[in-house]
Amino acid sequence: MRNEILENKEFSILSRSIDNATKCHVVSVSEESFEVKLDIQGKYEVDESVELFTMTSKGQLYFETIIKDIQGDILSLWFPINYRYLQRREYSRIHMDKEIVLTKAGSNIDAKIVDISAGGLKVTTSEQLELMAQYSLSLNIDNEITSCTFEPIRIEANANNFISSGRFNDITSHDRIALVQYCFRKQIENSNK
Repeated sequence: MRNEILENKEFSILSRSIDNATKCHVVSVSEESFEVKLDIQGKYEVDESVELFTMTSKGQLYFETIIKDIQGDILSLWFPINYRYLQRREYSRIHMDKEIVLTKAGSNIDAKIVDISAGGLKVTTSEQLELMAQYSLSLNIDNEITSCTFEPIRIEANANNFISSGRFNDITSHDRIALVQYCFRKQIENSNK
């Protein structure tokens, strides 16, 4: 895993506070620790636990570590004891059983979420959606409302309904990071069951 922590490697970093979620880049690596420069300086504390993840050729690398030292927008982090490769996808995908409403040109379509990631979702509907069309939606994730558009890129039909997979568009960085954090937590909870 240490061979994945190289100078200039980009990671996403999450702390207990969603407002601290940002990207960071490795600026130096030593025997026991490594330093990252935050894209957006947040409020971190020495000995605070943080989560980092990045895409690699083996899949999405995820680990928790502890902050060793802080110098402005540079965090010194201990090498983690444990790590895992979660999946090959860019974003973690989790199962979800939630009803939402998709809106296009003033028409509402009831949909049920099958799974979700920070990149998009899969839904079932009783009527067929249009490929590459833009559907507005609002999601309540951990008591925060995420508003964006959903663009179907693949549609399948079965005897009872339509299954549409697609990507999120017009989603803020804050909302995408909140979804990343939510999906990671759910994936870890599920793997610990």
